[in-house]
Amino acid sequence: MNELTEKVYVVTGANSGIGFNAAQRFAEKGAEVVLVCRSPDKGRAAQARIIASAGHDRVRLEIADFSSMQSVSALADLLTEQYSEIHVLCNNAGGANAVRQLTAEGFELTFAVNHLSGFLLTRKLMPSLLACQSGPARVVFTSSLGHRNSPLDFDDLGLEHNYSTLKAYGRSKLMNLLTARELHRRHGHSNLIASSFHPGAVRTPIWSKGGVLARLLGLLMYPFMWPVEKGADTFIWLASSDDEAVLGAAGSYFFDRQKRRTAEFATDDAAAKLWSVSDELIAPYL
Repeated sequence: MNELTEKVYVVTGANSGIGFNAAQRFAEKGAEVVLVCRSPDKGRAAQARIIASAGHDRVRLEIADFSSMQSVSALADLLTEQYSEIHVLCNNAGGANAVRQLTAEGFELTFAVNHLSGFLLTRKLMPSLLACQSGPARVVFTSSLGHRNSPLDFDDLGLEHNYSTLKAYGRSKLMNLLTARELHRRHGHSNLIASSFHPGAVRTPIWSKGGVLARLLGLLMYPFMWPVEKGADTFIWLASSDDEAVLGAAGSYFFDRQKRRTAEFATDDAAAKLWSVSDELIAPYL
């Protein structure tokens, strides 16, 4: 029997990059994997590849638009109806945007896709996560070293002033890190392990929408970037290993399988405030 048989993994942003690589590894280890993708065509292609690699068909595809809270809320409802227990939630979906855009619901796009949608999904899946009987459930957030770019401005979370691609992306990655920390504070005693990680500079298409400068930097740095497999290593480790460091993650931030220091402004107070503000923003979609 494979080591993850009878476990359910939900992976967002699963059709490419480290999300695809991690989902493939989980399936190869025997887990039932739910691939959450935006594009039906790319999602089906990823699903077929993973089924062929894993040798079983317990690889499910769900389509959701993470720029829409309504879409994410509907996804969460569907998953909670289907699964009484979800063992691992990988909040990996994200991107970078060259210019400031608003979603149909009025949220700045990077804020919505990279933070708020994952926060909403996590909140709505909590009953299935906390119901796990085979050990603690896990929630893993893909953060970034870019979280050090800028502290949060709670008066301007939507970056109406002085928007830049790197600032919007970095702040969203700070939010991922802070959410993992506050999730542990609130539920770490309830059979749940939360963590976040920096995958390194990985050869993925994430910066393709980040504008000319971002694409140029990506091209220049490409020879020095990590392959996807190395970038996904800490992700897979946090989501599936029983190492003592993982079981004691306690909301911590990791890079290359090691706990790392965070920016000085990544405080517990900021984490608690972000949770409260985010809760208010997603209230209509719970």
